[in-house]
Amino acid sequence: MGRSLAQILLVLIVLLGLANMPLNYLGTGLAHLMPDSPALVIRDGMLLQGSGPEIYLLEAHQLRPISSPEALERFFQHRQVHRVEDSLLAQLGQGRPIRRLLKCPGRPGIYALENGRTYRVQEPPLAEPTRRWDRVELVSCDFLMSLPAVPLVTVDHELRFQP
Repeated sequence: MGRSLAQILLVLIVLLGLANMPLNYLGTGLAHLMPDSPALVIRDGMLLQGSGPEIYLLEAHQLRPISSPEALERFFQHRQVHRVEDSLLAQLGQGRPIRRLLKCPGRPGIYALENGRTYRVQEPPLAEPTRRWDRVELVSCDFLMSLPAVPLVTVDHELRFQP
């Protein structure tokens, strides 16, 4: 039994030596060439985040920014957000933002809910929404009226929140 244990120990020492043997001209061994984290396969439907606070849904090779915590919680509550390099995000196209869209039957207009406040959406949503985050939710007018509204300003045909 002592001889078997010695043979196992010898094999382990040889394997450890091979793992640390320099394999390239920089003297890097196999143990140092292994990545620190597993590779991430990027595919449609993933939530991605770079170094900033913005979170995106990858859809049809475009990044669709998730505009608010309400939209993230409503549509993507159980999905993992994957941290990626900003250079990867820069390679992908930009798509329409994902907003939580609300409408009450007795009021004209469609409203986006962001940070507990609403604002009227200037551009109409998609004519034939196929995903639940592109659909307008019908809510009671009392609920919609209870939410504070955000004054908007237009800058170069883009809507921006007024502080």
